[in-house]
Amino acid sequence: MLCEECGERQAEVVMTTVINGESTSRHLCRECLKKYQTGDLQSVLAAVLSAMAEKKQVPEITCPRCGETYAEFQKTGMLGCAECYAAFRRELTPLITRVQGRTQHAGRRPPVSEEEQARQTRMEALRAQMEAAVAEENFEEAARLRDELRAIAASGEAKA
Repeated sequence: MLCEECGERQAEVVMTTVINGESTSRHLCRECLKKYQTGDLQSVLAAVLSAMAEKKQVPEITCPRCGETYAEFQKTGMLGCAECYAAFRRELTPLITRVQGRTQHAGRRPPVSEEEQARQTRMEALRAQMEAAVAEENFEEAARLRDELRAIAASGEAKA
């Protein structure tokens, strides 16, 4: 996670302030933490309060699908549905960039539907049977399996 103050270095320290029962946490690098550690208590409090005042006040945004508000997300850290990402895009983009370093997904693909998974499993089984038929020199069976495999592949392409 990048430092919330400078946005350049890795955050190594979490500074939590509690004012009137409301806690605010900031992730800071050691360099930016030094700003808060110098001087007397009054200057530290002034720096913390000014940093909190600089925080953007986000208007009340609500997901049209599930009704989750951005304020609820800020409290829980969890979104209500997949459409929340689109509804809160402007607010989430800098947050995701700070946490993950980018906004483009670079991991594994999400699982496919059960229907598509069953189709892929069926195609793998047909390929194995076709290879076995070729190995046994049962070319008529191999041709039949090939045609069935092509038909299933074509039906999957038509849906996509």
